[in-house]
This record gives sequence, structure tokens and C-alpha cells, in this order.
Amino acid sequence: MKAFYTSILILLPSLISALPNELAEVEVDKRACVSFTNPLTNTTGCCDTVTAELFWINILLGIGVCCPLGQVLEGYNCVAPSSNGSTCTGEPVCPNKTGSDLGIKYGHCYVLLSLNNNYLGHDSGTKYVVNGENPGVVFRVCGDTTNCITSADDYVTTNGTWYMQDQFGDPNGSGFAWLGGSGDLSIQNSSSSALVMGGSPTCFGGSCAICISFPPGGAHAPCPLAPGQSHLGIAPNPNSCQNFYWQEVPCRSEK
Repeated sequence: MKAFYTSILILLPSLISALPNELAEVEVDKRACVSFTNPLTNTTGCCDTVTAELFWINILLGIGVCCPLGQVLEGYNCVAPSSNGSTCTGEPVCPNKTGSDLGIKYGHCYVLLSLNNNYLGHDSGTKYVVNGENPGVVFRVCGDTTNCITSADDYVTTNGTWYMQDQFGDPNGSGFAWLGGSGDLSIQNSSSSALVMGGSPTCFGGSCAICISFPPGGAHAPCPLAPGQSHLGIAPNPNSCQNFYWQEVPCRSEK
């Protein structure tokens, strides 16, 4: 029995000295693991940000998607950057040949290229403008203005509508924003001001395009600008619309 206690006393210093390292490892694991809720399954998880990247869909609500490092977010799916033929190729998306959809998907992200090859973006303030000071705004096509998960990964039907989530947001604000307002359309920080958008499939020079409108009205450039530039605006005539090539890009993480 005496020999047993002697062995414990001999081992005790080494056991105590090992504790800080073990606690440090636990602390590192705790710092690396970030809780999130998946937007599609509504299940909670923990994303190891050492080996993965957490893409926030709504950072305030804790909604996000955890992807292995090196992958990007296509809609709500983690994919290798070159795994999809329509993402980051520069080619515009095209509708189904049966005419059932517009070629864009709910929950997926796009940049809009005008027919004169200039991207839709922001001016020096908050207005949307083609060939402006901050071009190439990334938009997520949303079926709702809450979590943007309604009909996720489904194609927008030919007569379907959607909202445009602005993944650049207000330069003087925080988080994502919405395309909306009146007159010269502008960044809206409140989802209640987001505009419903519709569109019809068109093509120019052999490339697919979508002519956007704002139901029940149409769309037009409300005021003259420099050549190659135009604002977005609502038109009373539903036949009036603005054409853009839609190029799919990875979705951004809200910060």
C-alpha cells in the first residue's frame, strides 16, 4: 500500500503539468468552433473555422452554411470553385428550352451586365447605376425578405417574382441590404422597402438575357446620365423593361 501511494506522488507533478496544455487545447477548440443554424435544415451545428469557412446568410439571426476551406457558396451549397459550369464562367445563365423558367435560381447569386457590357452597381452614394463608381454588386435572388430560403435552389418560373438582396450593402451602414425605393432606385437597409422584381427571357447577339421589371409596372432609366450609364426606375407601363445578362457568382458571407 505504501508503494502505491509513493507511485501516485511520483506521477502527480507530471499529471498537474499536463493540465494547462490540455486546457489550452480545449480553449483553442472552443475558439475555433462557431455555432450556426443551417438555413435549409434549420439544424444547429458548430463550424470549425480552422478547417472550414462559415458563410453567414444572416449574421444577426445566426444563420449560415459551413464549407470546407477552398470551397465557395453556390446558393446554399458548398462547391469547388470550378465544379459548376455556370458559376464564375462569365457566361450568362439561360432559361429552360421549354420556356418554364428564367434560368436563375432562388438563393443563388448573380451580377448583372448591361447590353453595353457595363455592370450594375452603386454610384458614389446609394443609387443603383450601370457603369457607376462601384460596379459589379452581387445580388442574391430571394423568395422572401426574412431568411431568403423560400424555394431555395428552385428555378424562378417564367412568371415568377423575387427580391434582390444586395450583398455589398450600404457603404455607410452594416450588413446586407435590398434593392428598392422609388424614383432612382437605391439601397434599402430595411427589407420592408425591398421591391418585388419580375422578368422575361430575351436574347441579344446569341446570348441569353433577362429583361427585368417591377410588377405590376415595368422598369426604365428615370433620368439621363453619361453615355453607357443608366439608373434603375419603375415604369407605369408593364411592357417597359431593362435588359441584363445574368452571370452566376459565389454568394458572399455577411460580416
